[in-house]
Amino acid sequence: MADVPLPSHVVIARRDGKREVLLHRSVALIGAGKVEIRSARSTVVLPLLGLALSAGAGYLMATRGGALPFWVLVVMLLAMLFLVPLSMMGLVSSVVGADVVVDAAKNSATWQQGYLGMGVGTKELVPFEKIDHLEVTVEGAAADRWQNLPDDLRQFQLTLVKKSGRRLKLAQVPVPAYGQTDGMDRTLAVGQAIAAMAGTTIRIPEGWDLVEVDTETGRPVPSPKPAAASRRPRKRTQKQENNGRSH
Repeated sequence: MADVPLPSHVVIARRDGKREVLLHRSVALIGAGKVEIRSARSTVVLPLLGLALSAGAGYLMATRGGALPFWVLVVMLLAMLFLVPLSMMGLVSSVVGADVVVDAAKNSATWQQGYLGMGVGTKELVPFEKIDHLEVTVEGAAADRWQNLPDDLRQFQLTLVKKSGRRLKLAQVPVPAYGQTDGMDRTLAVGQAIAAMAGTTIRIPEGWDLVEVDTETGRPVPSPKPAAASRRPRKRTQKQENNGRSH
């Protein structure tokens, strides 16, 4: 399938030919036949911290275990038994796992297990035939019922709606209120890539209009003005020129 044109101001071109869109603590990798929404690389910090604490506790037990109280050794051992496998699974999920995979070859969208499942086990499988549409929603634009003021943040969410009516979250993009256009562009870019792959439509919130933009500059393309009807000067014949002349 051909690549869907996406605005360059929200899409990062990668060396492997894929395109990348930054989301909330996650990233969307858009390929020719697959869209993967996976955790951002920054999420490896917590699993690495857990492994570092476990290594430190193991070193302390090996070098000074005889001088520590018995109950301290038991607590440290139990903590390591819980922390090491959890951190390893989180590390694998952050590096190679994906939360959502939309695959044209498999004709389906798959939601993975998540943190404890290392991002590889199937949690939800939706064939393209069961997709009714995609939908972009935004929270925070409505006035607060207490202060009658809109929120300072905008929470954009891309949702897959099945024909049964069930709604499944694909991605979220929180942005400051002044950057809501950028938030919509990021959410819509991922949605358009998935919609083109799944052969479905995407709906946007009321009050937003789709504007054609130049994919290189990110600037709106002015709509072509309707061509004015050409007016040709009427040629007056000799007979018409002579009308009204006295002979």
